[in-house]
Amino acid sequence: MNIGVVGGGIFGVASAIELRLRGHGVSLFEQGTIPAQNATSNDVSKAIRRTWYGDDDTYVELVERAAAQWREWDRGFDSPVYHQSGTYLVLNSLEAGSPMYESIKVLTGRGAQIEVMSPSEGRARFPQIVVGADETCVYDGWGGYIESGRAVANLGAKAQVLGVEVRENTPVSEVEDLGASVRLSVEGQSREFDRLVVAAGAWTSRLLSQMSDGLHITQQEMLLIEVDDKDLFSPGTMPVWSFEPDTDGWYGFPLLREGYTKISKEPLGEAVDPDIDRSGTESFKNQAMAFLGERIPGMASGKIVGGRKCLYTNTTDDHFVIDWAPGSETVLVAGGGSGHGFKFGGSIGEVVADTLEEKEHPQARLFKTGSRFDGNVRRHEQGTRGFAASRNGV
Repeated sequence: MNIGVVGGGIFGVASAIELRLRGHGVSLFEQGTIPAQNATSNDVSKAIRRTWYGDDDTYVELVERAAAQWREWDRGFDSPVYHQSGTYLVLNSLEAGSPMYESIKVLTGRGAQIEVMSPSEGRARFPQIVVGADETCVYDGWGGYIESGRAVANLGAKAQVLGVEVRENTPVSEVEDLGASVRLSVEGQSREFDRLVVAAGAWTSRLLSQMSDGLHITQQEMLLIEVDDKDLFSPGTMPVWSFEPDTDGWYGFPLLREGYTKISKEPLGEAVDPDIDRSGTESFKNQAMAFLGERIPGMASGKIVGGRKCLYTNTTDDHFVIDWAPGSETVLVAGGGSGHGFKFGGSIGEVVADTLEEKEHPQARLFKTGSRFDGNVRRHEQGTRGFAASRNGV
């Protein structure tokens, strides 16, 4: 088939690569460069972890398969983008039935080595991080982070080598479903394809109005900090860390290639237009530094070198959407990363390609459109994110 892909973020480039490997003709259109300056995928780092997915192993299977593909891709890159620094969580509690408790049970049942530590054990392992007397620490040496912007740039180049037509700085202004094919309006001209994958992230609803009720765009802020003691915060001694993901949800990274660390926050921010100014705010900076002063003082004493906003494209339940657009048999939507999508870049291409080729994929069940985009589905309540809910809740 002749397939168009709109969007050069991680879902788009991964889909283009997989579809090309299966022998399809593929054209990839990106409104900016790859990675695009304001795309969610264009960031210094994204965590890769397998905890916090409740008792449903769909995401665990996908992320473990993704990690294997990231390692394979790394062998063809000039330098690795996937770093196993470990992931470390500090929790108020670890009660039976909670998403984290159930997640650990699933993981250990799959043979994972997850360490549950007392406060004193946590402090001994990572003295940089302050742990309270009543808290519980969870460490998974399997986890880590991906240099996201660099990874997307590398994959865009890989797609071209494989024969994908990559069109940067080429916005698509209209998608017309013709029933048996799809027509795109590109730079005042028309391009027709047998099938189309729309992986346009926060801009998806501008091309597919039927998706607007089910996709919610929120802003998330981050702060970049140069630390004084680089050895103390290097990936060999500092993990990807987070505090109580179901509440305040502060999280951050060890020292990155660029020479700074990063801190951000899990809870969804304000709903925004995709084209907002991305400058950071004084309010977030003050919150982040106050938190670090209490919990990671060695980072709090560092120098702030930058701050900006990125966007999350959230679905009503925080599960991705990889399925035909409502009312279409030729336009496939691949998106709704909901703040946890990037890590799956190594396995998401297969899900997209199988769905487009109308093959069953064992991990695709949560990603069907169904009634999720009919305008009558309420967003889940604040608190536990949808992807962390138990199997009975999805």
